[in-house]
Amino acid sequence: MKRYLYYLLGMNILVLGITCNTLSDLGVGAFSTLPYAVSFLTFLTFGQANIVFYLIFVCIQMILERKISMKFILEIPFSFIFGFLVDLYQYIIPTINLNFYTQILVLLIGNTCCAIGVYFMIKGNLIMTPVDGLVLSISEVFHRPYSLCKNIFDISMILATIIICLICHSSIYGVGIGTVFSAFYIGRVISVLENFKFKTYKKCY
Repeated sequence: MKRYLYYLLGMNILVLGITCNTLSDLGVGAFSTLPYAVSFLTFLTFGQANIVFYLIFVCIQMILERKISMKFILEIPFSFIFGFLVDLYQYIIPTINLNFYTQILVLLIGNTCCAIGVYFMIKGNLIMTPVDGLVLSISEVFHRPYSLCKNIFDISMILATIIICLICHSSIYGVGIGTVFSAFYIGRVISVLENFKFKTYKKCY
């Protein structure tokens, strides 16, 4: 039961963080840039765009690993639930005009929430997100380090976003200083949380 609570709590905190990042208007995380841009260029909402790309990622995992397993099937309902939560938080949290300093503050809060959310989802250890699942599949199939595949995936998402926006002669949505900041910040916060838990555990025993 505790695992489910950790996972659900983490998912909601992660979505809250993503919502704050969009409100800061300084750039979203690398894995969100493409769905975010597509939501501006099409009739899809941000949550619906996430669902579409997540389902595509699930299909790519199945193709790469040449099998249909339960871990892939479980990522499908996750995609719909996650997309629904994204649109729900986008709806209930109003868009407000921010000056540069409050933009920085909201960006910091958003990325901190993303890190905490990911940490709790890892503690829950239930279903991998389609993004992480795809990176893991690429790592296993091509026998490359996970960290390298994650970096290449993030860069690919950003480049794809820029190319699509240029083709559509639009502003480059979702890519900004916040995108770069999140790439360095989120991983460090997760590392701090993991180390804090380890040190607390040692003190207890």
